[in-house]
Amino acid sequence: MVAGALEFAALPLLVWLGQARAPARGWRAAAVRAALAWAAAVLVLTEVLSACRALSFGPVLGAWIAIDSALAILAWRVSRRGGGPIYPRLDGWWLRILAAALAGLLTLSLVTAMLSPPNTPDALSYHLTRQLMWLQQRGVQHFVTLDDRALMMPPLCEMMQAHALLLSGGDGWANFPSWLAYGLGLVVASLLARELGAGRAAQALAAVMVATLPMAWHAASGAKNDLMVADWLGIFAWFALRLAAAPPGCRQRGEWLAAGVACGLSLATKTTALIFVPLPLVLLAAAAWRNPRGAALLAGAALLLPAAHAWRNIEWYGTPLGVHRAEDGGAQGLELRTWQSVASNALRNATLHLTTPSPLINRKVCSVVVRLHDWLGLDVNDRRTTLWVLRYGVAWGPRDEMVAGAPAQFLLGLAAVPLLLFRVKPRGANVRVIGILLAGGALLYCVALKWQPAGARLQLPAFLVLAAVVARVAECVGPRGLATAVAVCVLGWLPSAETSDRPLWTAPCLGEWTRWENYFRFDPTEGMRQEACLRAVLDARVSSLRVVTRHGFPYPLLSRFLSEGGPSARLWGALPAALVEPPDAVLVLEDQPHPATLRPPGASRDFVRVAVPSPYALYVSTAGAR
Repeated sequence: MVAGALEFAALPLLVWLGQARAPARGWRAAAVRAALAWAAAVLVLTEVLSACRALSFGPVLGAWIAIDSALAILAWRVSRRGGGPIYPRLDGWWLRILAAALAGLLTLSLVTAMLSPPNTPDALSYHLTRQLMWLQQRGVQHFVTLDDRALMMPPLCEMMQAHALLLSGGDGWANFPSWLAYGLGLVVASLLARELGAGRAAQALAAVMVATLPMAWHAASGAKNDLMVADWLGIFAWFALRLAAAPPGCRQRGEWLAAGVACGLSLATKTTALIFVPLPLVLLAAAAWRNPRGAALLAGAALLLPAAHAWRNIEWYGTPLGVHRAEDGGAQGLELRTWQSVASNALRNATLHLTTPSPLINRKVCSVVVRLHDWLGLDVNDRRTTLWVLRYGVAWGPRDEMVAGAPAQFLLGLAAVPLLLFRVKPRGANVRVIGILLAGGALLYCVALKWQPAGARLQLPAFLVLAAVVARVAECVGPRGLATAVAVCVLGWLPSAETSDRPLWTAPCLGEWTRWENYFRFDPTEGMRQEACLRAVLDARVSSLRVVTRHGFPYPLLSRFLSEGGPSARLWGALPAALVEPPDAVLVLEDQPHPATLRPPGASRDFVRVAVPSPYALYVSTAGAR
């Protein structure tokens, strides 16, 4: 467990060095640059080791020891010359109170992240499962699976988790990258507010707004990548603001390179970055024309960092983004692009943040949206505008990380936008331009993606910028505006203070269940079924196991199989062996009819079904079992 910290130890050392070498920039700018350097190092190191089939314990351990040692030596030399970080000043009781509140939220979310196993359904479905295959095959190359999400999705966050998994021998650090992203998000929001001309109190308000976002709060203790991609996009927007406002003739090549790294890391983290990346690029157009070398640095970094994964997708699917071969309606992209469909998405996405504790009010909101859809001539559940087989509704779920919205921040944003356009005087960057770009981001989101009830978390990049805008507007209103905004955010956060799948004080809390039981907080029955399936697999003395699933949650079972199945236990699917060697057993984690026999790829005889809990099925080859 402790060895997993070696990967993350480089980050504070980079922050310390960055601030010591350029104290005028401040600790927040140093933290941003350190995060970019560290994440890029993880990405490049993983790709290089994978190309050599060396993504294993020894090379990864040696690499991080070397990196940490080199940074520690540099920090020691800087300190001997009298250099060192300058700690933030907290002048006044207002800043001290907000700093204490932020520290409390960071501490509480860290405790939750470290006590809980990764138990977000998507993480158990493919985020963590793909890491087990990577470590088995010593590289991030594609493998044989029915769940294309485990192949085509950008891999950066999972690479961070895979290094910690490899070093620590378990998933105790799996939630930590998201917690780091949570802390970084507070820094980015405050820097964006500063770039808009906000003072220190308003910058602190921007951090509070992000810290109390229910989507960010829940994600901070989970294992998904939504917070991380929001951070990279926010950093990209921050650099874009700085470069666009720079005087003509100012080269700032380091800034251009950092902007390109932020853009590239966002594309290497989550595909939804493609929706928001064009907006900072528009802001940079004039500056790029004046500085073609800087623009070339930005383009080079932005394209090179995600290039290796894009090339794997091209070889496998014929397209850099991959192909989601899901059931009818499983495609994420909007299939009907008319003004009516965009208006439909805007209406339904807005109601993700307008839910209330009152079922009556929620039903009335839903009824209004349905009537508006009738006027638009669209079905509110049209499969061309609605993800998969999901149905529209307005439901209150502040503790559910998959559906929790941000009513407080959304309403503050609605109030701030008119004031932004008609009252706020430009200072620093043109805040009206930012407001227009923010609206453009919301529009692009509605044009690009189908509506889904879990869509609020995908809107985190927009809320990161919105926090800076609201903070700037609240400052113009005055001290009462700042205090009111803080109070609204804190009151809006309270119903979401505990994540339902990772409870700290609601019984049964995390400490009252075993780690295995906590994996399946979203469905305890699933845990019992997987336990029985694991026992059947181990009793059959299986060496090579193939799991067939598109929407299942196989990670806990597969992780235990590899640790308890003996030294020869492995997952079937790694190439090229999977093309010629059949598995010893096939486990079907799908609710579907199961025949008595099954013949997997490469097998010369049928496998026989073994009794396991319905609706799953296990097929075992007697000849292939140990």
